[in-house]
Amino acid sequence: MAGSKQEQLFTKFKEQAEAISARVYRVHDSSAAGRQLENIIKELNIKKIAAAKSGLVADCLKALNTQDVAVHTSDLRRHAEDAELGLSEVDMAIAETGTLAQDSTALDQRLVSTLPPVHVALVRIDRQVDKFVDAVDYFNEQDLMPGYIAFISGPSRTADIERVLTIGVHGPEQLHIIFVDQAGGETCE
Repeated sequence: MAGSKQEQLFTKFKEQAEAISARVYRVHDSSAAGRQLENIIKELNIKKIAAAKSGLVADCLKALNTQDVAVHTSDLRRHAEDAELGLSEVDMAIAETGTLAQDSTALDQRLVSTLPPVHVALVRIDRQVDKFVDAVDYFNEQDLMPGYIAFISGPSRTADIERVLTIGVHGPEQLHIIFVDQAGGETCE
């Protein structure tokens, strides 16, 4: 995808995502993503993280100063529930709606993106698409359609019959999205 197309998609995504209360950042590489994550951790005084394994997540965590933070990448059934921050890599960003799309067939992906009150999503800049149908087409083109695809649009929100909006009832209260220009790393098992 040409650089200018990436820029247009990023600008559109950022505008849409921030309109629904997500915070969007863009960094050069996974080390810078780690520094941005560290800023979020310090700002929110996070002490426990549950992270779904991927190459980008691992590279990001390597750049993170974790001496005051417990980081869990395994046994997430036990750790995600009381983690203050969930960290995951998502498959793509849909510009028209500011939505993230994630193959969430693996339970760890679902746990870290729904249980902690703060979700930090890492997305590679070259994984942007313009429209929702482009994301559906992407997943349809896979050798095996994922068993579970999550579409994440901003923090969790719900409203009662009187239309009183409440944030964070059925999922994270905050969504931070870090776009990474040069991700490096490959998915690890």
